Amino acid sequence: MRRPPTRFATTTLFLAAAAMLAPPVPQNAHAQSRSPIQPGTRWTLAAVGDVIMNRRTAQFDHPGDPGFHELANIIRGADAAFMNLEQSVFRLQEFTGWPAAENGGNYEVGSPETLRDLVDMGFDLFNNANNHTTDYGVEGMRLTNRLMDEWGLVHSGAGENLGWASRPGYLETPKGRIALIGMASTFTPMSRAGRAGPTVQGRPGLNPLRLSTRYEGSAETMAALRDVARRQGGSVSEDEDAPVRVFGRTVYPGDEDRTIVSLNDVDRERVLHEVRNATDQADYVVVNSHSHEPGNASQVPPPWMEEFARQAIDAGANTFIIHGPHQLRAVEIYNGRPIFYSLGDFIFQNETIDPMPSDQRDRYGLPLDRLASEIYDTRFRVDEDGNPTTGFPTESRWYESVVPVATFEGGEVVEIVFHPIELSWKAPRGRRGTPRIAPEELGRKIIEHLAALSRPYGTEILYEDGVGVWRR
Repeated sequence: MRRPPTRFATTTLFLAAAAMLAPPVPQNAHAQSRSPIQPGTRWTLAAVGDVIMNRRTAQFDHPGDPGFHELANIIRGADAAFMNLEQSVFRLQEFTGWPAAENGGNYEVGSPETLRDLVDMGFDLFNNANNHTTDYGVEGMRLTNRLMDEWGLVHSGAGENLGWASRPGYLETPKGRIALIGMASTFTPMSRAGRAGPTVQGRPGLNPLRLSTRYEGSAETMAALRDVARRQGGSVSEDEDAPVRVFGRTVYPGDEDRTIVSLNDVDRERVLHEVRNATDQADYVVVNSHSHEPGNASQVPPPWMEEFARQAIDAGANTFIIHGPHQLRAVEIYNGRPIFYSLGDFIFQNETIDPMPSDQRDRYGLPLDRLASEIYDTRFRVDEDGNPTTGFPTESRWYESVVPVATFEGGEVVEIVFHPIELSWKAPRGRRGTPRIAPEELGRKIIEHLAALSRPYGTEILYEDGVGVWRR
């Protein structure tokens, strides 16, 4: 078991004075605190989903707040702990860059102290590939990666070119070397990393998993679309087997109305090649993807993701973790290795980023003198009593999740304990989004919901003494 890391000091300088903020965290700081165990024995992995964090949590990490403190100790008790860092990390008042024209829906950023709190909580594997990777442009991504490198943190998914964005990060532990490969299928187009060439440098960005979408319509639908296209002044072929372009989309004749999504084969093979390489270079391989598809409202993963996750495991991954939809999805045990189709939110402080770029005021038609709270009130349509009527704050499912701790014996999983958590859905904006162990009644509800989602995959999760349990 890992001992809780020493609490970090907090000063206010960034990057150039990062060493003054606290001594850099050695890459194997957590590994040094673990008891030496012979390779081939059991090892544990704690995992969480999305972290959007701009308020500190260190003040809760004590026995007086047992819900948070117990949760932190569960994470620290694992041999390794993974999370998706869905934000940039730098001090906004010292930032010399600018917000990007594209963003992932909000401009997510947190201070270096928030990252320190996450490390102190026990996290040592960080994904950096998601739809917020370049909210503050390449410079914001670079500052985040540079800070993590200076502190010796293991991260993957974003880099100076496609090669660096695709490669694994490696965590050294007494129980073996763990490789982390991160990617995203949900991302802003300008954040995609590019390959370096013989004469032109590569493009900084994230490790992309591109998707192709084909729209098909029945004969009745195609006839209606041809009529619409003509009324819009478009060029329409009289051939009934020809596609129709309307409303910016090309629709092909088919037997029924459907949308077919397929994975880009070049990206698929690149990632699987990295997985095979990591299998040779490390003892254990953790693969993860930031994938909102088919949409946040869906509790069912798309077929292409099921196929790809299984292919990654066939290539050597010990587990595949998906994050992005902001709510729980099923767990599948495939060839003795777990696939987490979505772990929902872990820290979801999505309403207290302050200040906000002017783009967010423009987006909601607000004048420049409007402050962050007024932007959020407009975005979530707060009523006269201050209660949100649209968006994430209106439903509990965005604020209820689990923290699984998977026990592996060699390369295969033998047990997973699911700790139910809640993120204070009903709390005021300034306190909403911080995780704690869920109370018993809510915890049972969360576990039973996860069990129902997972049952179609043949995964039986039982509720026992406040947690969910799967055993081989």
